[in-house]
Amino acid sequence: MNFGGAIRLNKFGIFIIVCIIFVFGLHIFSKDAESKSEPKKINLRTLLNVAIKAAENGGKKIIENKDNLNIKSKGLTKEGLPERVTNADVLSHCEMLNTIRNHFPTITLISEEHVQSCDDKSSDNSIKDFVDTRIESLINENDITIWIDPLDATHEFTEKLYTYVTTMVCVAVKGKPIIGVIHKPFDKSTSWAWVGKTKSTDLNVQEKSTEDNLKVIVSRSHKGDVEKVLQKNFKQKIDVVIAAGAGYKALEVAKHNVDAYVHITAIKKWDICAGNAVINALGGKMVNKLGEELDYSKDAEVINENGLVASINNYKEFIGKLDLN
Repeated sequence: MNFGGAIRLNKFGIFIIVCIIFVFGLHIFSKDAESKSEPKKINLRTLLNVAIKAAENGGKKIIENKDNLNIKSKGLTKEGLPERVTNADVLSHCEMLNTIRNHFPTITLISEEHVQSCDDKSSDNSIKDFVDTRIESLINENDITIWIDPLDATHEFTEKLYTYVTTMVCVAVKGKPIIGVIHKPFDKSTSWAWVGKTKSTDLNVQEKSTEDNLKVIVSRSHKGDVEKVLQKNFKQKIDVVIAAGAGYKALEVAKHNVDAYVHITAIKKWDICAGNAVINALGGKMVNKLGEELDYSKDAEVINENGLVASINNYKEFIGKLDLN
């Protein structure tokens, strides 16, 4: 018997087949669109490990180039001091940027330095667990902004005052500083903290006994009239400590070496975000001189015009007292 011959479909059968193909295709397309629209999740523990590595990689570039400065000027600060940039600033920036980008290529990142092109690779991409692997937190990538300062205290770096030099990485979530990393390349030490989760062991510092005088740390090169302001507005005697580098000063607060860090002129957010996160993680506060918390979201202003107060216990004592008028 011959069962050969063409299979014939009537119009209704063709219609049914077309409908099935259309529905199937629509299902696949909607699934694909749904997966693309879902925000990418970032594990903050992994991001903290990468941030620590980035800060330390940047620090290595600073040490390697401490005698190869090639100093250039970016202009003058409001206080009339030259704002310098060196080879070390640029190379540290590229090293830190590449370290982070190699692990999180699409994450939002804001840096002090604006370099047109960097080599694609960092010198060391190996990441180890600095943080307990049992600690997890998954955050939408769109909610994260990373702020980096590739070389804090550049002016002092050019003067070989290396104790003030730091590299910093800050992770902000919805504008709030959550993770801070401050690395001192010449001391080969790294301090870090994650708000509500954990911190580096060097930050397990006992609070020092209270003295009669408040000890306040202020900027060496951007202090403005801060000493006059403190003398005028405080009845008790204030011991003023003059130092450079916002990262250095924030750590002095974190380690209870001073009671407060006060700054009354404008300051960039990459200078203070990491210190803000560290101090917050220790139960302290960093706010502007009006008592307002700072916004580190990607669309926020880069410059904080309203000064700042950072303290573990005493920040409220300074609010409303940081103007000469």
